[in-house]
Amino acid sequence: MNILVIPTNDWMRAPGRGHINSIAEELAARGHNVYAWNFDFYRNEAVKRTPRNVKLFTPRTLPIRDPALFFSLNALFQGPAVFKTMRDLKIDVVINENVLSGLVAFLASNSNVLRVFDFSDYFPESASIYYTGSSQAMKKMVEVFTLAITKLNIRFSQICLAVCRSLINAISTMNENKPCYMITNGAYTNKCTGLNTENKKNPQEIMNPSGVIIIMGVIDDWLDLETPIEALKILGNRFQQLRLVIIGPWQKKEYKTKVEEFIKGRGLESRVEITGYISDEKLAEYLRVACCSVIPYKTDSYFSVIRLPEKLFVYSAYGKPVLSTPLPEVLALRCEHVFIYHDSEEFARVLSAILDDKNLRVEIEAKAKKFAREHDFKVLAEQLEQILVDGLNKLRAKA
Repeated sequence: MNILVIPTNDWMRAPGRGHINSIAEELAARGHNVYAWNFDFYRNEAVKRTPRNVKLFTPRTLPIRDPALFFSLNALFQGPAVFKTMRDLKIDVVINENVLSGLVAFLASNSNVLRVFDFSDYFPESASIYYTGSSQAMKKMVEVFTLAITKLNIRFSQICLAVCRSLINAISTMNENKPCYMITNGAYTNKCTGLNTENKKNPQEIMNPSGVIIIMGVIDDWLDLETPIEALKILGNRFQQLRLVIIGPWQKKEYKTKVEEFIKGRGLESRVEITGYISDEKLAEYLRVACCSVIPYKTDSYFSVIRLPEKLFVYSAYGKPVLSTPLPEVLALRCEHVFIYHDSEEFARVLSAILDDKNLRVEIEAKAKKFAREHDFKVLAEQLEQILVDGLNKLRAKA
């Protein structure tokens, strides 16, 4: 198949990867011709990752710093280039994770092209996050506009993908007859993390109570970092070597300042490390020595209702116990290596039990890796490949 991917953001420089990126790279590794539209919104940032097997197109863009204006105006500006690319490359499938540029690609495609909308996030809310410092009227306008465009994407697609059950339900609410498939987030469990079957660790080497608690991902005020920090304070006397490492780019300086002041107020400056963005290689070093990983999302918004975060799968690939706030989509998976906490005392109590029981840590590692293997990007690519083949066959049968 000739596949064109319209990702959610800049493939090489964005703070995080889109849902479809790694799966698309695996589709390319399986012999398909995969092309990706590369936005240049983060043009002044360092390259954080390079594409594997996927061929990137980086068309000219208007240098606009406002994300809504950047994607809106450039979607129109790049329309002719999208049309020419699809025609020249004889595209069979368009996978769209960007509600503006992807809609242009849908409209530019002919009747023989399978149009797939990847509803990887609740886009109206994720778009308005960029405007948390703006007025409520501005945020509402962004949400209304993005919701309208999202509905158009669903309407013009022939197939929808979603990362969790809540988003599948949201699609059904907007278009009850739309075929929709769940393709979760995932992780690599092969040599990328050193967890291939030829590299098994001795159970006696699993987790040292003097290790670290890991929180990774894009850091913003949708997270509750105060509770894990407070739990570290509670655990301090028993596990004096234990420390918390917060890894990832911060979206807002104000939130970082607030967290740093909270750390200082608890006297934990020497036991909490804030790294900012780091390379995948450095992240792997931290994850290998971690004794615990955390999913600390707040639970008071729709954002948390539809959240099945990628970090769950990455943590699992490293065999780590996961402490999570009660996110509905995480609870629905019933993972035996995931432990739910509601406050700092419960966090400290659960982690103490894990650190005190070596046999439990061995069991957790096995269960976490089993879960990760079931959601490896190679497995997800096979699932998506079958969906695309079936969709193309049905489309061509109608023709």
